[in-house]
Amino acid sequence: MDPIGVGVIGLGFVASGAHLPSLKAIPNAKIVALSDIDEARLKKMAKKFSVSDMYTDYKELLKKPAVEAVIVSIPTPFHHKVVIDAAEAGKHILCEMPLAPTLEEADQMIAAADKAGVKLMPSLNFRFTPNYVKAKELIESGGIGKPEAVLYKEFIPAEDLARQWPPGSWVWDLEKSGGPLYTLAVWSIDLLRWLLKSEITKVDSAVSTVKLDHLGGTLGYTAVAALTFTSGAISSLQFSGSVIPALGTSSMEIIGSNTNVIATTGNNSVALYEKEPDRTEWLYREPGHRAWGHMQMDEHFVQCISENRSPTIKPEDGRIAVEVAQKIAKIVK
Repeated sequence: MDPIGVGVIGLGFVASGAHLPSLKAIPNAKIVALSDIDEARLKKMAKKFSVSDMYTDYKELLKKPAVEAVIVSIPTPFHHKVVIDAAEAGKHILCEMPLAPTLEEADQMIAAADKAGVKLMPSLNFRFTPNYVKAKELIESGGIGKPEAVLYKEFIPAEDLARQWPPGSWVWDLEKSGGPLYTLAVWSIDLLRWLLKSEITKVDSAVSTVKLDHLGGTLGYTAVAALTFTSGAISSLQFSGSVIPALGTSSMEIIGSNTNVIATTGNNSVALYEKEPDRTEWLYREPGHRAWGHMQMDEHFVQCISENRSPTIKPEDGRIAVEVAQKIAKIVK
């Protein structure tokens, strides 16, 4: 079959570093059009990825019959309008997370996709990250018995966040975006639901936010959240965007009913700890777009379009992540 024609709307950090390299490497996908309001960046990415059709107005991209699907990787406050326009144009949609700043907008996006009969897949790439995929296999093989608790930690250096989103960027406008904690918490929330195959019934959190004058007024944050699941499992999540580069880290421990533990570090490793001294570790050395799971996720999205089947990640998964992240970030009570 002919490859699926994909248009990418928004060519910032995640598109240039993850989606575009991924699409270029997927045999049954073809990047047929690009759109970005920054003309210089648009021309740069078009040249780098050998794409001739490029538009500063995404609506022109949506008019192109060759575009069968779009990846929406623009700032969160603009997802709502672009996704609805894409759905009404009959394009399948992979939308970056969070789906929207509010549940109301997320619901409208989902309804528009349903009405148009197009696929709307939230970009929840942790489900495709190699070490998390292995962790799920270990859970389902019974290696730790029944998962009883998950301890998750994600510390992102404040300098890295200020580099990705310079002072004045959309994410620092709490009213428009929900803020960096809300924006970044959605992936781990979905990861836990997916690993445990269980729904979240209770959310408690404490949040501290500080203005970082030495970084131009960006916002540092630290939060601790406790989640309860329908399975009876509990989870503690620690988030911070207020640390120095040397302390940037992500890790997770899944504690089982037989006292065995699955532990992950970053996107690089997963280990199964059994009765001492038994310990088995798997190491991964993938390039960025595979290590983060974007290539596998984009390939799944394209394959679902080719085979006319529903993606394993549903729009409702994105909605749930939005709802829980809002509670953690204290956007809603």
